[in-house]
Amino acid sequence: MRTLILYTSSTGSTKKYAEDIALAVHGDVMPLNKFKKKNYKNYDNIVFGGWVMGNTIQGLNKFLASFDLIKDKNVIIFSSGMSFPSNEGRDVIIEQNLLDMYHVRYYQLRGNFDYRKIKFPYNILFSNSIRMIAKDPNASADQKMLLQIKDTPIIYYDQAKIDRIVSVLHSLNVVEVKAKDKK
Repeated sequence: MRTLILYTSSTGSTKKYAEDIALAVHGDVMPLNKFKKKNYKNYDNIVFGGWVMGNTIQGLNKFLASFDLIKDKNVIIFSSGMSFPSNEGRDVIIEQNLLDMYHVRYYQLRGNFDYRKIKFPYNILFSNSIRMIAKDPNASADQKMLLQIKDTPIIYYDQAKIDRIVSVLHSLNVVEVKAKDKK
């Protein structure tokens, strides 16, 4: 069974995760914007990874716009962002991105954050947020944390979740092979 991993990445975390999944399952990996939809027919497993901003998985709408082409395939979606993965956070992302409307598996991963790698216009938005937080005497602890990470990158890699995604992909392949053997 062939596996395709597509991704969007802002600071490199999602790209690294996508490449590592592809390496582990001998899959093909590429940025979403370089992929031709007509090639979905060549794959059995489709993985999409996107970075999160404001609980929205970037690139997901573009990916799901072609869901009719992949609805009969094994689809896994993962996201990487600054926040610690949690059941509550996962539920918010699922709800905000309408993932419960699709038959997909979803994994929330923690990613890196390096302000210097953020591209326009997101760097402007982040800078404006930082200025507002710095002036706000009622800023929350989470908001104040943003003031610190502007100058100190966060480096994080969620190997356990990558191992889980790889394990699921391997098990999907085994199930498919067993089903073909019975025919």
